[in-house]
Amino acid sequence: MSSEHVTTMRYILFCLLSLSFNRNLAFVLDKQNPYSQFRKWNVGLNGTLELEFKTDQPNGLLLYTDDGGTYDFFELKLVNGALRLRYNLGGGAQIITVGNNLNDGHWHKVQVARRDEHTTLTVDGATLTKTSRGKEFVFGKFNTNSDVFVGGIPPSYNSKLTTLALPSVIFEPKFRGSVRNLVYSDLPGQPPRRQELRHSRDLKSSRNSNASGDACERRDPCQHGGVCISTDDGPICECRDGDYEGAFCERDKAPSEATFRGAEFLSYDLTQTGGEPIVSTQDAISLYFKTRQPNGLLFYTGHEADYLNLAVRDGGVSLTMGLGNGKQEMHIKPAKTRFDDHQWHKLTVHRRIQEITPFTSFCRVSAVVDDVYSDHSHVAGSFTMLASSRAHVGGSLNARALPGARVHTNFIGCLKKVEFSADTLRLNLIDLARTGSKLITVTGRLEYACTATDSADPVTFTTRDAHLILPKWEAVKTGTISFKFRTNEPNGLVLFNMGAKPPRVGCTADLFAVEILNGYIYVHIDLGSGGVRVRASRRRVDDSHWHDFLLRRSGRDGRVTVDGANAEFKTPGESNQLELDGPLFVGGLGSEYSASRTPPALWTAALRQGFVGCIRDLVLNGKPQDLTAFARQQDSASVRPACHVLMKQCVSSPCQHGGSCSEGWNRPLCDCSMTNYGGPTCGREAPTIFLNGSQHLTAALGPEHITQTEELLLRFRTSRAGLLLRTASEHSADRIELAVAAGRVRASVRLGDREKNLLAGTNVADDNWHTVRFSRRASNLKLQVDGAQAVRGMLSETILGKASTLEISTLHLGGLFHPEEEIQMTSTLPNFVGYLQKFVFNGIRYIDMAKTLGVGSNDETNNIYDTSNLIFTGKFVKPDSLDVYKSVTFKSKHTYVGLPLLKAYANTYLDFYFRTTEMDGLLFYNGGKKQDFIAIELVNGHIHCVFNLGDGVVTMKDKLKNFLNDNRWHAVSVRRPTPKIHTLQVDDDLEMHTTSSNLMLELDSVLYVGGVPKDMYTALPVGVLSRQGFEGCMSSLDLPGESPSLMEDAVVPSSSLGSGCEGPTKCTHNACANKGVCVQQWNTYVCDCDLTSFTGPTCYDESIAYEFGPGKGTITYTFPTDSVADTETDKVALGFVTSKADAVLLRIESSNTQDYMQMEIIRGNLFMVYNVGGGDHPLGDETARVDDGAYHVARFTRNGSRASLQLDNYAVIIRHPQGGQQSTIFNGMSTVTVGGGAGGARTFSGVLAGLVLDGVRVLDLAAAADPAVSVRGDARRAHTPLDRDINRMQQTPPSGYGGPGVLDELVYSGAGSGCRDDDEDACVLPDAGSGDDLITPVYVPSTRRPPSRLHKGDTSGKLMKPCDDEDCIEGSGSNIDEITEPEHPMTTSGASSTHSMTSPTVIIVSTEHVDKSLEGSTDGSTGASETTKSSTDGHTLPDHDNMHAGTVDSATTPERRTTPTDDHSHTRTSYHFTPTLTGRHIPDEPTHTTEEDSNHIPEYEDKNEIEARTPTYETESEQDRIPGRVHPEYNGYDVTPKWYHPKTTDNRVVPPESEFFATIVGIVASVLIAIILIVIIVLKYIVFKFDPSYKVTEDKNYQQGASAALLGNQAHSSYQSGASSAPTGGAVRNLQPLPLNRNGTAPSAPLAPIPTQPVKRDGIKEWYV
Repeated sequence: MSSEHVTTMRYILFCLLSLSFNRNLAFVLDKQNPYSQFRKWNVGLNGTLELEFKTDQPNGLLLYTDDGGTYDFFELKLVNGALRLRYNLGGGAQIITVGNNLNDGHWHKVQVARRDEHTTLTVDGATLTKTSRGKEFVFGKFNTNSDVFVGGIPPSYNSKLTTLALPSVIFEPKFRGSVRNLVYSDLPGQPPRRQELRHSRDLKSSRNSNASGDACERRDPCQHGGVCISTDDGPICECRDGDYEGAFCERDKAPSEATFRGAEFLSYDLTQTGGEPIVSTQDAISLYFKTRQPNGLLFYTGHEADYLNLAVRDGGVSLTMGLGNGKQEMHIKPAKTRFDDHQWHKLTVHRRIQEITPFTSFCRVSAVVDDVYSDHSHVAGSFTMLASSRAHVGGSLNARALPGARVHTNFIGCLKKVEFSADTLRLNLIDLARTGSKLITVTGRLEYACTATDSADPVTFTTRDAHLILPKWEAVKTGTISFKFRTNEPNGLVLFNMGAKPPRVGCTADLFAVEILNGYIYVHIDLGSGGVRVRASRRRVDDSHWHDFLLRRSGRDGRVTVDGANAEFKTPGESNQLELDGPLFVGGLGSEYSASRTPPALWTAALRQGFVGCIRDLVLNGKPQDLTAFARQQDSASVRPACHVLMKQCVSSPCQHGGSCSEGWNRPLCDCSMTNYGGPTCGREAPTIFLNGSQHLTAALGPEHITQTEELLLRFRTSRAGLLLRTASEHSADRIELAVAAGRVRASVRLGDREKNLLAGTNVADDNWHTVRFSRRASNLKLQVDGAQAVRGMLSETILGKASTLEISTLHLGGLFHPEEEIQMTSTLPNFVGYLQKFVFNGIRYIDMAKTLGVGSNDETNNIYDTSNLIFTGKFVKPDSLDVYKSVTFKSKHTYVGLPLLKAYANTYLDFYFRTTEMDGLLFYNGGKKQDFIAIELVNGHIHCVFNLGDGVVTMKDKLKNFLNDNRWHAVSVRRPTPKIHTLQVDDDLEMHTTSSNLMLELDSVLYVGGVPKDMYTALPVGVLSRQGFEGCMSSLDLPGESPSLMEDAVVPSSSLGSGCEGPTKCTHNACANKGVCVQQWNTYVCDCDLTSFTGPTCYDESIAYEFGPGKGTITYTFPTDSVADTETDKVALGFVTSKADAVLLRIESSNTQDYMQMEIIRGNLFMVYNVGGGDHPLGDETARVDDGAYHVARFTRNGSRASLQLDNYAVIIRHPQGGQQSTIFNGMSTVTVGGGAGGARTFSGVLAGLVLDGVRVLDLAAAADPAVSVRGDARRAHTPLDRDINRMQQTPPSGYGGPGVLDELVYSGAGSGCRDDDEDACVLPDAGSGDDLITPVYVPSTRRPPSRLHKGDTSGKLMKPCDDEDCIEGSGSNIDEITEPEHPMTTSGASSTHSMTSPTVIIVSTEHVDKSLEGSTDGSTGASETTKSSTDGHTLPDHDNMHAGTVDSATTPERRTTPTDDHSHTRTSYHFTPTLTGRHIPDEPTHTTEEDSNHIPEYEDKNEIEARTPTYETESEQDRIPGRVHPEYNGYDVTPKWYHPKTTDNRVVPPESEFFATIVGIVASVLIAIILIVIIVLKYIVFKFDPSYKVTEDKNYQQGASAALLGNQAHSSYQSGASSAPTGGAVRNLQPLPLNRNGTAPSAPLAPIPTQPVKRDGIKEWYV
């Protein structure tokens, strides 16, 4: 070798070593080293760049370089695991994306190559090329081009964005991973070379980066979700949650919020810097806003003609978008919900582009407010990317001029966390503006904090019980209080603050209160030495306008000012200090506050009338109070932020059943007093009680209940005089008494020595309903009956103070009884006899309370309420029916709607009706703060009410005996009548739970009805069991103060919610074709076609079929590795057409055991062999051949070791192996071979269709080219299997319905084959009672031989009644009887014609026996097929293993009924069947056939009549129905065939000469047959004498193969049954033994001739081949 060669080799070796060494050196990019800088890339016109990288992060900037800030750039970045190259060569930006899942931690090689206008990106060998537009393709100028940056951009570029051609690159996430072998040309004219860092940095080498271990694994110091990153200097934290910062994400980050006052806004415009727009395939805008203004621009972004515009419009959120040539607009404005309430609201908008064709794309856009209120839409057009070159936040110089503008004003309010994301790019625009980013332009003096105060914000009290609790008013010596209010309701308690109980007798507790009474505002102040009541307003203040209130107090003197009008006052007595002790109640006291603790002079408190309206600017002693903050912390459902006047509420006539409507504050007030209905809108029947004269209702109010005012309502119905109501006191004779006397209503009031009687109404004892209203205001009395003119009176002159107070300790309704001793007290009036309802006293509904608490219930377990407070001895009257209103239908389990937050802070009120057929479903759910929630769900057919007040989950369940999914309306009521008592009432069942605490239920978000979003089910609290929504009808929903419509008032609507109660659409007898199983759903049904071989919504469409030619084709399906399972039950069904008498249709094998199943054809008969570890078990149908070129359907079902096989609609053959330990599991089902056995033996030729194995449609997978399916040999897709069917399916005679071309293959239980009349009323269904019961349709094959039934003693051939147990053949007492077929062909002598009896037969499936067999019944005496011997002294044993359940006649008389074994009884239908008979009739003898029987020839009246007869079907009458058990698999009804034979006559139909000739022919034929039999017997003796291997003796067992059991043996005697019952012409005669190997192959030994007669023995111990 020359020296030159040696030098060259050394140089090459050196280079290889250097390259090998260098390839192992890679620099690592992380937070400590966020980027690397290299020399310029000499791109020119033709340049390449290569590198390798690995990372586990899906997003990050890999490489960037540009022309110095003009146009041209190359950006290489990871986007969701794919590598995206974005570049511009002067003609516009282009994007190439290659690869996926590149963040797998492995090395990936990248090459960027360009040649003139063509640019190529290659990743791991995958290449994509694009062409640039324009004429000039040189990349910038080499001298001014930028360096190459890998992993990120230096921070110095933040202040010089104009030097970047793509300014947005500075905000891209940094690359975290390793890079090596960066190769490109860095000088003009130089070849590419490996690059070194331009500036030396202490980058880590990947070879030793883990030398010291992972610092984050040893100690992760990051808090609040910070991501720990290991470095050589220790762990560092990435604070990916924008709310925290610091070295360890330990500090709360200053909120990125700002205040906009209409002249300030943020913006960026990339076109001004010459930069490229931000492009992406998906982007998102997320922000929080808070405003009082109904209109204002929130956010705008766009590029050229494309835009996205977000704004607050009319209190809702408006989105307009233009993309390509498509436009879209959305407006989110929920009913009764506004977003201009000066509360923080979250808005999220997401857009995503999906390419449909190379020229058309699809953009989906969704907008969500507060994670609840949403809208979705889409735009299609010729766009490929989303682009943003400019953006505006909070406004612009001219908001009206922005594309898509729907508002013309800038935003006024606060914004925070305004984030714009585009693929990997994420910009926090307020943070960028605050930190002085050059990208953002700030217009105006923007304040980076939300300085708008909430103290001036109004709140709305929506119900009488709504209130807020504030700290007490500190005004001992002096104090001021001011607020503004507006309302249109004339009565309500506005403020209440009370002091401690007075220490001295004769003194009163200190008090401060403000109330609106009869439209005027009053102030109450008591310093302990006497109270003063001041009317502060000169005019009415219930006019819906804002009014100012100001109170100043100093000592005993004070002044109150309302709307500028002053009223001065001075408190009596000597006390000059206001010593308040309790909290300050705003808006009322709530139902939980006892009225006995309030002073008598405060009338609105005594009447429990809270303030309903708006309050704002509450200032105590100069300190503003933030009412909205208190509302958020307390009853945020009933006390709502903001104050808006809604439209008139009575316009929609919300009050039902004649109730009168008046306008409240944004609510309708329904007066139901003149009706028998109650509830918020008079929609629900009021609870009614009946008193018989010795019964009563007594309520104890307490010894200190003293009032100056009372108001009561009572509705009664009676026909006699009696006491309605009387108050009583333990210390006073004062009272109020109402009574029916002399046909009028009398009200008597006694206070001290003053007494007054009022009379009203006429003829009120007429047994009709009458309404009584009575009220007292101090000395003023008013009585009104049935809305007539009120009768007024006065006790004396108007007196206030103690002289006008009434002490009440008990209320007596219907009679005066002692509350403790239960004895009647003295009264001048008889007790009341009649009906009472709507007894309301000072705001408390006592009859409703008794019903809610279960007082007086017959169920002692429910009567747990303190009976000393409420005693009721009468009875509640149950309404005749439920009055349903505002009903809706939840059409699926995924349908749900949302209502505003449930008002259940201190008490719960929720009533509704529901109706369903489903066992489970979530009805209501409202989440809350911390752990609080409430849910109502249907679980296993019963109602559960689940809630958590913060001290643990409580579940209440109904204890009804029946399930509630019975398609009937059920009433549900959830109440919290006292702070510690919770009740659930479902129909008549009342459940109660008492808590140890009186915590409040703090809810938030919305009330979901009918379900929740799909992703919420897994996050539901512990105790809520539902994992699906409610499907059914719901109606009559009543909530506190309202009866919302789920259609119109839903803030989260659903298009799947239907108005009215639709459905359920029930399964009918002809719902599913081809024996499909009808599965009932609520408003529809679906057909399970798995066992039909058909497909489609009604199992009518033909399934995918494959044709197997003579060239041995097979289809093999291999279960995926993760799908290989051990099965205890299997279902196999397929349809086939073939003329081949021996073939394997299907074989299923195990991967790890010898388990298998094989469906095959043997000698033209169908068999199924299965082995699950307990030996081979065969099933077969020998009575029908399948090699006839007709379409047949095979159905196989296995449950453990038991199995059933059905061919078409023939008998269901059941196998129940006996003895030993039977295995039940098919282990490791792995492969399915279609069209042949193991190794391709005994291949099938013909057509296979609709193969389903345990829900897997193998042929469908083959047609879809599924990788788990392989098609080999001569097998191809067939157009339709029925095209090759020679005879189609064997059919019954047509029913006469339908029309030409309508194939009627079904026999139904009704007239004909089902009703096809256009008028449904003209149709009579077989069972109108249940409606959803299924009747299995069957058709009758013409190849089946008919049974002949003979009864003992019958020799006439006339019609006989079905046999009873004493009259039947042996074994007929079971549900499954035996059919005996004739031994000889049946012929008739006639005019040179021979007629055979080919009457169609109704195939009977004893479904009760099928159920027992498949469900584990071991009763061997039930329905076993038996055979009868020729002799009368012996019987064969039944075969318990192989039972032909359907080849028998279950003839049962109406007198003998079968007791069903199932809890749910079904209707058994019997067919009265008159078959077409041609030929002679053979009387039925159960044990043997005699010569006399053969010669007996019945004669018919009219031959034409016989031949013209058609089968008729009659539905058995209701009283004749026999309950049976429907098999779950076959949906069959037990049926009883009743055979009617034609009448016989003595009239001859042929001349005697013909009869004589026929007799001679018969004798000659008999002689010939006898000779043939003798020859056969001789041959048999000779054959068995010289070849004994064909004989099985009684003392030797025949050694068979695995599948030989198919043909019968000592244990499996199914063929014996066929042999004995059909000795001539049965299927067994044509069956030869075919010992099979386990793989399905057959030996090649020749077959011997078939004998003409079988030999009957006790079991098959001797048989012939």
